[in-house]
Amino acid sequence: MKSIFLFVGLLFITYSTGQNTVNDNAALLKIILNHYYTNEKPIVKDRLQLLYFYAEKANNTFEMVEGCKNHPLLKKFLTEIKKQIQGQLKPENWQSEYQLVFTNQNQFLQKKVQTPVSLTDFQTKTQSYGENNQRMLIVNRPIYLPQNYCLIKVGFYRQQPFTLHC
Repeated sequence: MKSIFLFVGLLFITYSTGQNTVNDNAALLKIILNHYYTNEKPIVKDRLQLLYFYAEKANNTFEMVEGCKNHPLLKKFLTEIKKQIQGQLKPENWQSEYQLVFTNQNQFLQKKVQTPVSLTDFQTKTQSYGENNQRMLIVNRPIYLPQNYCLIKVGFYRQQPFTLHC
């Protein structure tokens, strides 16, 4: 009987920690979207979207560790960063955080961001327009560090136009 209560307690702690992580990720996503979409125009009829949002959470690589080695604040957290990078194996997306950010607020920002896209959707949309002015905002998984620090990598992807040389 005692083990059942222990199991239910651990399940509750895991669930509440997971919910808190979604809220924290949503807050981070809101900050990132506000920052990178400030200069974008809202998408209305016949307006081309120039900055797309990648739907998947990109996995962090050990390049982040190399980048943090010389940083005075982050070099003391290298072992924690390595542990969290190694634990990121299963694919995740930003859908729950995206819905949380735009549920009852930030409607003007939502007109700029639109819906998150996959890589294949982005490639087909950019090929259909034939221009090289669209780019995709890729946000990696956040790495939470002690003392309320968070490390998150943001990158951009731009499809190179296909040219045939004869």
